[in-house]
Amino acid sequence: MTRRLPFRVRLTIWYGVLFAVLLVLLGVLLYVGLRWRLYSAFDDQLQGQANLILSTIDPAGIVGADDAGVAMGNDEEYVVRLLDERGEAVTEWGSAANIAQDRRSVEGALTGDSGYRSIVDRDGERLRILTMPIRADEDGHIVGVLQVGLDRGDLDETLDQVAFGLLILVPLAVLISAGGGYVLSGPALRPVADITDLANSMGERDLHQRLNYRGPSDELGKLASTFDAMLARIETAFQRQRKFTGDAAHELRTPLSLMRSQVDIALSRPRSTDDYRHALEGLDADLQRLTSLTDTLLSIARLDSPEMTPEWASFDLADTISSVLPLYQVSTESAGIVVTGDTRPSPVVGDEDMMIQVLVNLLDNAFAHTPSGGQVTVGCASGDQTIHIWVTDTGAGIPAGDQARVFDRFYRPDSGRSRTRGGAGLGLAICKAIVEAHHGTIALTSTVGAGTIVDIHLPRRP
Repeated sequence: MTRRLPFRVRLTIWYGVLFAVLLVLLGVLLYVGLRWRLYSAFDDQLQGQANLILSTIDPAGIVGADDAGVAMGNDEEYVVRLLDERGEAVTEWGSAANIAQDRRSVEGALTGDSGYRSIVDRDGERLRILTMPIRADEDGHIVGVLQVGLDRGDLDETLDQVAFGLLILVPLAVLISAGGGYVLSGPALRPVADITDLANSMGERDLHQRLNYRGPSDELGKLASTFDAMLARIETAFQRQRKFTGDAAHELRTPLSLMRSQVDIALSRPRSTDDYRHALEGLDADLQRLTSLTDTLLSIARLDSPEMTPEWASFDLADTISSVLPLYQVSTESAGIVVTGDTRPSPVVGDEDMMIQVLVNLLDNAFAHTPSGGQVTVGCASGDQTIHIWVTDTGAGIPAGDQARVFDRFYRPDSGRSRTRGGAGLGLAICKAIVEAHHGTIALTSTVGAGTIVDIHLPRRP
């Protein structure tokens, strides 16, 4: 039932219950301790008075009422009863006549036992009675019994007042503390309320808003800062998505515009068969570029999908590289580029098709930017826990200012050259997505005029 209540109310209730339990325990301990201490002091007082009376008693003959009164200083608060060795009352002082005689206590005293008992006399007063034996000095023979009593009503009344005060103060303290806790929890829980309000009012155009919490760095402060960081990541993802959509539309518009222009020119007037063939060949080249771009965009979309995971299997990257390099033999020989494989056995668990796509994209980039007479090297080696893959070329290199962005989608350090070669700036972005899906890292270093090195490190097992 309490789960339906607001968190602030539930927190106050639990705080109040805990505080009430603690106060009740403290009150019980306080009352029991105080009662024990006062009763002990009260019994000590009775014992002291009894010893004083015993000091005035002649064991040879029990004293009378007058001697008992002198021993007590004529204090009428005390009740005194002297009994002989047969248990018969000899002297009574105070209101002893109103007290019924307890034969069990008397018999116990006659056998040498002392004891206390609490009674209520005929007037309704609560008395504490000490019964103890009277012994002869010579041989310790019991010659009588002494009973000393004192009204404990004032002490019990004090304890009753303490108990009543606790019964009043404990609930009052719980209510005050619960109310104070409810009030104080408001500012403490304000970051949660701010997060709720911001989340309810936020739309896709409001992702730039932040809580900007300025309070202490406690749990709620960390929650607020984490929420701001989450909003920043969501905003970045939305911006990347918008940019990706815009760049994709721009890249698709170019071949479509060229195709539309060629079709319009071809249909503007009757043409010969050769003219139509030439127009269709131009359309075929644009369609190939459009198809390649569409396939690349689909690959990016699949890699972004949370359901897209590598199909894990064991394979050797050295064998994979050896199977990819022959695909470039004809094109590299005609371009005058030397391709070298530097592979060592590198068993790994991963998706071989995805890694082939990484190798193809990296080699395409290397060949596209390496002039005739240059060299491209691809290799792999196995470490203790990781597999190292590298692709190097002796091409023109990438400026230092562009190296941090080469893995961004649709980013081309040399836009004109990339477009001429048909690139859309997605190859390295796909490589990064695949490597990260394998829990690996990819990095690029380049020197203008000297070439580029791409390093990949993969765990041997994901």
